[in-house]
Parts: sequence; C-alpha cells; structure tokens
Amino acid sequence: MFNLLGWFDLGTPEGMLFLISSILILPAILFALWAQFRVMSAFNNYSNVMSQTGETGASVARRLLDQNGCGHVAVELTNGHLSDHYDPRKKVVRLSEGVYNSSSLAALGVAAHEVGHAIQDHTGYAPLKIRQVVIKTTRLVNFALLPLIIIGMIGMFVGLIFIHPDFFFWFVIAMAAMYGMSVLVNLLTLAPEFDASRRARKLLDESGIIRDPSEMDGVRRVLGAAALTYVAALVVSLVYFLRFLALAIMLAGRRR
Repeated sequence: MFNLLGWFDLGTPEGMLFLISSILILPAILFALWAQFRVMSAFNNYSNVMSQTGETGASVARRLLDQNGCGHVAVELTNGHLSDHYDPRKKVVRLSEGVYNSSSLAALGVAAHEVGHAIQDHTGYAPLKIRQVVIKTTRLVNFALLPLIIIGMIGMFVGLIFIHPDFFFWFVIAMAAMYGMSVLVNLLTLAPEFDASRRARKLLDESGIIRDPSEMDGVRRVLGAAALTYVAALVVSLVYFLRFLALAIMLAGRRR
C-alpha cells in the first residue's frame, strides 16, 4: 500500500495551482448546472410565445437556407429535446419536434441558429472548419467528459492510498491529456456558436420573419442562454485540466 499524500507541496507554483483549481471545481460545476437550467428555462418560457408570422421552425429554416445559397441543405425532423444540430457531412439541418413543428420564438431562434451553421459551412467559415477537424480526432474525449470527471474524482482518492505511484502518475498524465483535448474542443466551439447566433438574429431581422423588437428580445434571450452552456463547458474542462496538469508537474518533480 502506498501513500502519496507526502508528494504534495502546496508551497510551489504548481502546488498553488492545484489547490486553487481544486477549490474552483465545485463553483465550475454549479455554474454549468445553472447554465443548463437557464437555457431550459428560456427555451420553455419562449416556447409558449408564438411569433406573429406563424411560421414553423421547419419552414423558417427552409426559407433562410434557400435565401442564402444553401438550397442543397435538407431540413429533417430528429428525435430528442433540444437535439437540434447541423450535420456538415450530410448537409442536413436536423430540428427536434419542439422546434420543427412550432412557431414559437424559441423554435425560430433555434432553427435560425442551425441555419447559421449551414451558412458557415457553405461560405467556408474557418473556425467551423478547424472545429470539425479537431472534433474528428477528439470526439471520444468530449463525449466522455462527464464520465472522465467521475473517474478523475474516484481515481484521485483511490490512487492516493492504494495504487502504486508509477501507475498513479501515468493515470494523472492521461487525465491531463484528455481534459486538455476537451478544453481545445470547447474553446474552438465558442466562435462558431456565437457567430451562428449572431447570424440567426440578423437573418430573422432582415428576412422580416421577426418584426417586433420584443420578439427579437425573446430570440436573443434563448440564444444567449444557449451560448452560456458552451462557456460553462469550457470552464469545467479548463478547471479539471489545470488541476491534473498541476498534479502531474508535482508528481514528475518527485520522481526525479
């Protein structure tokens, strides 16, 4: 049985980084939960506010795609709640039932946002292309983010007491690398998502689909809440990355 508690030196820069990042874990997770609650609340609220035009999310998506040179992009219904997305490989905007068949402000905002991604793809928007390339190589890591958080917390406690120091060291290195890739993916996600929301507001305004300033305010609130979830995901992955990075540096110093 090995006790690695003696390996920690909180008086060093990496020790302080480990301590600070450890303290920030709970606030980061609470921030992510709050961001998720906010997007659900905004979507549910504005799902009950119908637009003056009465157009559905599907018809709005089709119209905006056709008006912006993306007539080749299909619009399809997909299962799930808030599972809306643009598939750049198959050139398809997929809308959930609550968006596809609804004429609410929330539905129009989400549909226009996904059209924004299709237009990004059509015009060769560089941040989207970079994100697509990176995601192809890190898809498994980003998908496994929540399990990684759980494994990391358990591994920290178990490793400090029972696991051989060499095994624990390489476990920490692996976790730091995976969270580092997650940080990269989440960071590269911000620009395309914020840009797609900006495009969505402009498209809805210029096309006359949204005519009333109060309606645009509702769309803005939904899209703003959604964007916050991407910021929260970056914060959580960054805090965990810094924690494991600091721990890896401390352990590497003790191995010399």
